[in-house]
Amino acid sequence: MVSKPTYEELEQKLYELENIALQRKRTEQTLRESEELFRNVYNTAPLAFVVWDLDTRVTDWNKKAEEVFGWPREEALGRNFFDFLIPENDRPHVEHVVDMLIKGELPSCSINDNLTKNGQIITCEWNNSSLHDDNGNVVGAISLALDITARKEAEEALRKSEKKYSILVENSLTGIYLDQDKKIVFANRRFAEIFKYQRKETLGLDVWELVHPEDRALTNMLRERRLKGQGAPEEYEARGLTKDGETIWIIRRNVCIEYQGRPAILGNVVDITELKHAEQKVEKINKELKSFVDVVSHDLKTPIVSIQGFSSRLLKHFQEKLGEKGRKYLEQINASAHRMEVLVSDLLELSRIGQAVPSFKDTPSIGIVKGITSALEDRLKESKIKLTVADNLPTIYCDEERMFQVFENLLVNAIKFTSYTNNPKIEIGYEDRGGFHQFYVRDNGIGIDPKHHRNIFEIFHRLKQIQDEEGTGLGLTIVNKIIYNHGGKVWVESEKGKGATFNFTLPKAPSSVRHLGLVTQ
Repeated sequence: MVSKPTYEELEQKLYELENIALQRKRTEQTLRESEELFRNVYNTAPLAFVVWDLDTRVTDWNKKAEEVFGWPREEALGRNFFDFLIPENDRPHVEHVVDMLIKGELPSCSINDNLTKNGQIITCEWNNSSLHDDNGNVVGAISLALDITARKEAEEALRKSEKKYSILVENSLTGIYLDQDKKIVFANRRFAEIFKYQRKETLGLDVWELVHPEDRALTNMLRERRLKGQGAPEEYEARGLTKDGETIWIIRRNVCIEYQGRPAILGNVVDITELKHAEQKVEKINKELKSFVDVVSHDLKTPIVSIQGFSSRLLKHFQEKLGEKGRKYLEQINASAHRMEVLVSDLLELSRIGQAVPSFKDTPSIGIVKGITSALEDRLKESKIKLTVADNLPTIYCDEERMFQVFENLLVNAIKFTSYTNNPKIEIGYEDRGGFHQFYVRDNGIGIDPKHHRNIFEIFHRLKQIQDEEGTGLGLTIVNKIIYNHGGKVWVESEKGKGATFNFTLPKAPSSVRHLGLVTQ
């Protein structure tokens, strides 16, 4: 016979039941909180959640899935996702992934194209996990999708850009290289050709092996200054050494960049060896030509002086015996000898431009112009020319003696062209052109036909519209050469019968002046 439980035993049993009930309540609360947390994550996650069963029918579909694929939850539930999410071309791949998940195998990541409701194809990265029942059987899967369409497009654009620039670099006529830690870490085909290496041989090459010993100090100094962010010319000439030890001349154009997280030099080189050899030949020819002109000028001047001397003496001591006709002949001989003397002087002057070391300095251009107008004052008054000089003429960087010749030749030229004009006027003016000074000498003379605008700067070219007994046809040639050597240009604006304006420019920056590198950086 079973004995009745004691009061203490009943009390203990009641206590255990209360604890079980309390524990169950806590478990249910924890489950509710966990489910609420999961549901919040599920609905607010930046990933599209797609839950599906063994028949690949959608059993759940979160808000991000609605946003990514365009299908409302109620339209997606119960549908086979192959029917509305998977493009035909991607079906085999996705079917393989589904098969693996159903078998309990877990591919960590899968990338494929997907369809949206409006028919757009997007690319998604999927992370998948199988779902199991209480007995451990697979009953479906949950798939999380991230729309990576923009990323893929960016990667494709980057790939195309890299391919395009790779083609440009590899087919460039310029040698292109990367110098990091004084080693060549990249070189294109042309760079290897210039230095006569196989391309693979250039990688890891010490940069100093490619620089002529006498130019290494200069190259290293510029390299260090560039890496430290200090001033260094981007472009300069230097000598290089090829693999077989041949000396070549190259133009280097270098900039500092970051390569793989560290500073490097991106360099461009152009082989100018043939140009240098040509320049040396031209320089030699110029020296020989100058010597020739000097000798010829000296040999010509001697008889010219004799002709002038004897003709003057004949006119002085034998005027009456010569008669009027004889005097006229001697005057013509004297005038011709004078023209020959001027021509020889101009030829000699033209040959010397660019030969002598120029003296460049900051010079007030108004001082140059005043000196010329003062020297030509009588001639201007005689021709009744109204001369106007701008009051904004600037200080310029020039060879003062040569610039005097420019203004003088242009002003004398203007005087000649206005000699047959009523109320002749000449204006010397200036305009600021940013990096350049622009001067002009304008007149209201007979003008120049546009067909002559280019050849008037050629040697010995003279216009037939004016009877110029003094001119040699070298004045504008001298102007053109001086301005070119100063880094500027000269041109004319004119029409026949409408006056002429001769313009020329001068660079403001000394580094732009073409006088054989005589400006120190």
